[in-house]
Amino acid sequence: MVAPWRQFLAQLRPKLRSSPVTRWLAWARALFPLTPLGIALGLGAYAALRAFAYAELDLVWLVTGYVAIGLCLLALVCVLPASLYVWLRLRARRALTHDTLRLETGRLLPSGFALPSLRFVPFVQVRWEYLSPPVETLEHRPQGGELIEHVSLRDRGRYTEIVRRVHVQDPFGLARVAMRGSDAREVVVLPQLGGLSHLPSLSAPAGGSDLPHPMGLEDGDRLELSRYTPGDPARFIHWKAFARTRKLLVRRPERAIAIARRCAAFYIAGPNDDASAAVARLALERKLLGQEWIFGTDLAVSGTSRVDEALTELLTSVRARDHQGAGLPGFLAQADKRGPASVIVFGPAEPGAWLTAVSRIAGRRQLRVVIGVDGVYESRKRPGWLSLFRSELTPLGARAAALDEVMLSLGRARVPVTLLDRSTGRVLGDIGRRALFRASTSDVQGSAA
Repeated sequence: MVAPWRQFLAQLRPKLRSSPVTRWLAWARALFPLTPLGIALGLGAYAALRAFAYAELDLVWLVTGYVAIGLCLLALVCVLPASLYVWLRLRARRALTHDTLRLETGRLLPSGFALPSLRFVPFVQVRWEYLSPPVETLEHRPQGGELIEHVSLRDRGRYTEIVRRVHVQDPFGLARVAMRGSDAREVVVLPQLGGLSHLPSLSAPAGGSDLPHPMGLEDGDRLELSRYTPGDPARFIHWKAFARTRKLLVRRPERAIAIARRCAAFYIAGPNDDASAAVARLALERKLLGQEWIFGTDLAVSGTSRVDEALTELLTSVRARDHQGAGLPGFLAQADKRGPASVIVFGPAEPGAWLTAVSRIAGRRQLRVVIGVDGVYESRKRPGWLSLFRSELTPLGARAAALDEVMLSLGRARVPVTLLDRSTGRVLGDIGRRALFRASTSDVQGSAA
């Protein structure tokens, strides 16, 4: 049970952060030129001058105090004009119009943003950070007299604004001015393709029933012969077969199982699903779903047949990671109104409620699941004292236990699974998955050593 005071603090924090007083204090603290270190150094130098240098006529303290105060003043004199110059550059950049910025997850790319490095100005350093969207890696690469931004965002998505906090400070950290800069620029972050260049055939049987689909295609002979049973209409009796075999046979509709010309693809978002999103992106951009297809997510159950709209739905699917395939039945109901279609589900490498949703659908119709991974590793619990002597890197990829649970659950439901490794673009079977797991485990152990 959570203590009442903890609940009170949890409810109070959002209110304090959004209050005008808190925002004003944060704005004033960012613009106040002296850092806590600079304030402490200035006050300490002034106290040393009053207590030792003037009172006891100590020349050592006199020189030390004046040097410390002079260092703080020099930092202010250098940082304040440089901050004004950087602020003017930010305002000039805000007035410019920018095209759409296209990035990829896990890949450092130039964003087109640059600020003067001010390397010829003494005691001045320029750095900045992202406030939104969430960034994974940010580098400031010097080129000429400017710092060129290279950025890699953490997750796929579509954003309408970039907000940065720019710091202008001295090397000792005595004076610092922080200012916010925003770019009203559309940012599209796609999942990185990596080594993916082609996909195996995604066609699959559209499913079958005792009667052919009323909107089905006339593929082959749709008649089967079976023994006559009382109640069968006489007009369906095959009289030529009766003349040859002296047995009453009737014509019955053939079971309607055929390769569908239409494809219904559904993407299920979940934890650690960036590799699966890359596979779905490749299928959409290379038009590997066939001539007639429809693509949907938990946020877009109606689906779409346009590539640009489908990519937008793929990017916005990050907000549906808690839905876990709840929209799959509704999507298939919409897709079946246009005729029979093969069903492809792009799923994450982590188990969840989406496995139950897929298994229920698999009991009524045929479908295929496609999963992308960035390697396979095994998570082991290590004692806390071990981290004091050895640093361990968090491996990338799918957890071996989680992936085995996914494969076992889909295997019980008799759902065919296509497993793809994004780094190499290869289709992984059981042998390839074990080999990839051994390679990933050895790499992690080598990095941790």
